[in-house]
Amino acid sequence: MASLQSFALTAVSYGIPYNPFSAEVDQILLEANHASEILRTLYCLFKGKQKKVSLTYICRSAGIPSKGYLALVMNGQRRLHAKYWEAIFRTFKLNDLQRDILRAFLEMDQLNCEHSQALQFRQIMALRSNLRGTVTHYM
Repeated sequence: MASLQSFALTAVSYGIPYNPFSAEVDQILLEANHASEILRTLYCLFKGKQKKVSLTYICRSAGIPSKGYLALVMNGQRRLHAKYWEAIFRTFKLNDLQRDILRAFLEMDQLNCEHSQALQFRQIMALRSNLRGTVTHYM
């Protein structure tokens, strides 16, 4: 089995953002019920592991102009505008499948029709199934 260090070097050399907390991020994405919960939990995870992480750091990194706005998003009181999604994915160093799951949750937040939300949730469940397969593959 390849070492974690060699995997990290390989991932970075192919332009894949290496995230040493990837397994923990996977668990968050498998258990969360809302985009706000995912964002709040990712923030807490990264803040607990890297002391430089703060709301200000996340906002600067993602180009979000207001800590208050981000706090409201993480508390479920506002929706994250689509123009910040890619920057948030980069800030939290999400891989493609992790991005797809968070994107699906963020898209579900934008939907008003219950039928559309149900269809979107089915897509989330399919993506989670793929993530579960990936998680068990690497264990």
